[in-house]
Order: sequence, then C-alpha cells, then structure tokens
Amino acid sequence: MRYELLSLIGEGGMGKVYRARHRGLDKLVALKVIDPRVGSAERFVREAHAIARLDHPGCVRIFDHAAGYIAMELLEGPTLASAMEAQLPIDQAISIARDLLAALAHAHAHGVLHRDLKPANVMLVKRGAVIIDFGLAWLHDSAKLTREGMAFGTPSYLAPERLRGDAYDARSDLYAVGVLLYEMIAGEPPFTGETRDEIMRNALERRPRSLRALRAGIPSSLDDFVLRALAKDPGHRFATAEQMQAALATVHLTEPSTSGSTNGSTMIELSLEQPSLWSRLLAWARFGRWRWRHRLT
Repeated sequence: MRYELLSLIGEGGMGKVYRARHRGLDKLVALKVIDPRVGSAERFVREAHAIARLDHPGCVRIFDHAAGYIAMELLEGPTLASAMEAQLPIDQAISIARDLLAALAHAHAHGVLHRDLKPANVMLVKRGAVIIDFGLAWLHDSAKLTREGMAFGTPSYLAPERLRGDAYDARSDLYAVGVLLYEMIAGEPPFTGETRDEIMRNALERRPRSLRALRAGIPSSLDDFVLRALAKDPGHRFATAEQMQAALATVHLTEPSTSGSTNGSTMIELSLEQPSLWSRLLAWARFGRWRWRHRLT
C-alpha cells in the first residue's frame, strides 16, 4: 500500500479514517478505509466521485482513491459536534451557516446532494466550516442505491419528506442547515426523542419551539428565518442555497430599541398610528406652555 497509517482519527458507517502519510510524496492525508463487513463498495466509490466533482473551500478535497480507500486533505480542527457541547455565540452560528450554504450551493450546482449533513460531518478550520463526509451523497446521474421508502441518515437532521420516503431534492439539504443553525443557537436540535421512531414522529408532526422562547436576545428576523428553513412542506422553505444565503444576509442581530442614545440625544420610537384629536390638542397645549416659559426666561 502506498500509504502508511499513523493514527486513527475516527470511525464512520462504512469504515475508519486514519491520519496517514503518502510514502512516495511524504504528504500527510486523511485516509478513509472501507470496512467490507459494514460498508458498500459501490457507495464508497460514489463518495469518491462526489468529492472529486467539487472544488470549494467548504468541501473537503480528494487527492486519490482506489478500491477500498479514499485519500483526502487532512484538516486540523474540531468538528461542529464537539464545538456544540455548549451554545455557540449567535454571530458564530450564523457565520458557520453561511459557510455551509456556500458549500452546498457549489455542490448542488455540480449535481451533488449531501443527504447526511450533521455536526459530526462538519469541521471548523482556519478557512471556515468544511463538510468532510459525503458517504451518503447522491449524484444526479448515478443509479439509485437506496430502496424507495427507506430513510438513510441521522433522523434529527432529515427533512420530513425524506422521513416519509417521498421524493426530495436540494431543499432537504437546506432543511439540515436549518436544523444545525437551530441547534447551534438553542443547544439542542428542534426535534428530539428517546428513540429513532420518536424523533421521526416529532419531526413529522410537531412544530419547533421558537428560538426566542429558548434563548434571550434572539432577534425576530433570525427566529423567522430558522422557522422557514424548518418548514414541513418543502415549498414553504427556501428554494435554493443561494436564496437562503441572501435571506440570511438580511438577518439583523439586534432589534430596534424603544429608547437609546445618539450623540447624547435621546431617541424615541414613534407610533405609526394616527394620533387622536385629543392627543393633538394636548400636545399643542404643552408646546404652547413650553414656548411661554422660554419667552419669560
């Protein structure tokens, strides 16, 4: 084998990932090795082909693949799963969501659906958030490997249409971004349960709790954005990653305040309703008294 295995990085559904060194080039890589007892060779090859199509900072880069392994760039940093042991700052959560949407926009444009976006499949490195695992990726020109009606992936992050076994498209990946953003801010996914079936039932039947009810300081625009991303009906979600990116750019992290200070002057938020006749008469009376007092001083 042209690679020397140095240490185990992690284990997934199809095999193990090692820190390895290319013997000829003396280059460190992340080497994903299939376990034939649990992994599908056909799906493994499909993952290599999916990554090979992509050239984006938000997607892990592939160097080499052969029967039984994929050699990818070795990234240094924590996974999003480990970073979310506590609630993330809101601005950091939004920044990560932007990175993921940019990566998915690129992947979708190249005919790749990820289908298994979750915290363990995202790494936080110097260049931003990077999607590292395309093990369940689907290529628009590939044969369908899963039987109709079967939902592969982690149920907490699967869109309702996938849980039902219905037809799905890129909007199911965008739903997963909504789940991740919700979890980064709230500290837990929008739908939880003791069993896989309970999680799926809650995701299909329940409405997620408002972020504003779970954490102080959440602006209404961010709450509305996340609730739209988590809509049960794909038609009520964002249509594309680009559209979702544009909407996220309009989210304001602060709410308009009823009072504040600018250059020492007090700012007052005025009502847009038409004042009544009595209110206007009272205001004119007060203004008249103010002018009379200042004429006497």
